[in-house]
Amino acid sequence: MSGGAVGLLVSVRSVEEARAAIEGGCAVLDVKEPARGPLGMADSAVIREAVECGRVAGVATSMALGEVVEWTDESAAAWDGPRVDFAKLGLSDADQQADWKARWQELRGELRGVDRWIAVAYADAAGCGAPAVEEVVAAAVGTGCAGVLIDTWDKSRGRLVDHLTVEQLASVRKLTRDAGLLLALAGRVSIVDLPGVAAIGPDLVAVRSAACRDGRRELAVESNRVRELVGCLEVASGPAAEWRNAG
Repeated sequence: MSGGAVGLLVSVRSVEEARAAIEGGCAVLDVKEPARGPLGMADSAVIREAVECGRVAGVATSMALGEVVEWTDESAAAWDGPRVDFAKLGLSDADQQADWKARWQELRGELRGVDRWIAVAYADAAGCGAPAVEEVVAAAVGTGCAGVLIDTWDKSRGRLVDHLTVEQLASVRKLTRDAGLLLALAGRVSIVDLPGVAAIGPDLVAVRSAACRDGRRELAVESNRVRELVGCLEVASGPAAEWRNAG
């Protein structure tokens, strides 16, 4: 996408939540287990069921695959996940690796079933040993990623907008747009934050807490909350019709 309408990505942890997100009008259905971290990987059966739910509904699908440091060559070789439109790997503790870019790219090649990779840059990178946002964006461009997600690693220490200024986010938007990459923004984005985040011009805004009962990420995604978020984004940027039937 090149700007304009902004789609809503909703992260779900079960097939029941997947149905609620789809009913609410999400543009991208993302599967993860939030109890295992910001990019916690769900159990394989959950991933398969939720992805199939999205595919039947004609919604683009995504999955979180944890952090690069959590994978070994053996676990990567044993991976047999479903085919998805997008997948993400986190880069926390990358400073423990002599060449995190090489390992990140190698692992992406080993994990089957992924059409397009989304590079994940943590806005609070210093707190989790991850590369700086600018480094991840440059690596995404240089290694053939389809896009970049800017997220927060520690959900207890503020929102995306508490870590990065609008000017910094706008700079990343320009870099990704010039390179032809998608940009998704996440990090405890609330419905109050949505107009300001949408104004930066990302392709997607990614949420979990905001889509859950009482705004608590450990509770269930609710279709009415998803619908409200979608409506807010459409007011801010127009309907994201091109995301529908993309799965």
